[in-house]
Amino acid sequence: MKQRAGFTLIEVMISIVLTAVVSLLVYGAVEAAHDTQSRIDREHQGLQSSLAMRLLLESALAGVQNVELALDSVFVLTPGRTARGVPGDKLTFVTSSDFPPLSPGADWIVTLQPSSLGLRLIGGPLGVRTPARVLATLPGITGLQIRVRHHQLAPRWSEEWTTRGKLPEAVELTYWTDAGPLGVPVVAALPSGATQ
Repeated sequence: MKQRAGFTLIEVMISIVLTAVVSLLVYGAVEAAHDTQSRIDREHQGLQSSLAMRLLLESALAGVQNVELALDSVFVLTPGRTARGVPGDKLTFVTSSDFPPLSPGADWIVTLQPSSLGLRLIGGPLGVRTPARVLATLPGITGLQIRVRHHQLAPRWSEEWTTRGKLPEAVELTYWTDAGPLGVPVVAALPSGATQ
């Protein structure tokens, strides 16, 4: 009796099933790695945006100053709330900063406020007839809670600042999403003590 070289039908079926299982495992691992890389890239971009906004804000707040062209208010805090009950405070101040996009040698009026597109820093140079433009946006931040402190006028953190002619010593910014506060508040010291 002569035996033929080859595979039986059972052996072929088992090899096909094993190849399919290995292919599914490899495909799943590649897909999981791709999803993980996409998530890491999004988180990295969010962290970079947050860091850039923080540096720009710290630089702008460090440059808050007395400016005669700014009428009588160089630091205005306007409390607010969104329709969902999230804090929607707005801060307007005059600054001179060397950190781009604020150009050195010019005084800028800057407004920080949340919007549906994210936290926006809007500004324009004082004394120049150009429309204010968006300087930076931090996506995903739909609310902002601002507190200020001055050791003589408000020895504790306060959500109101109605004192014209004085700057607070420090500003605390808490970012909000619709789910609640996000992370640790940003605290920036201001050049205070000078009557304007």
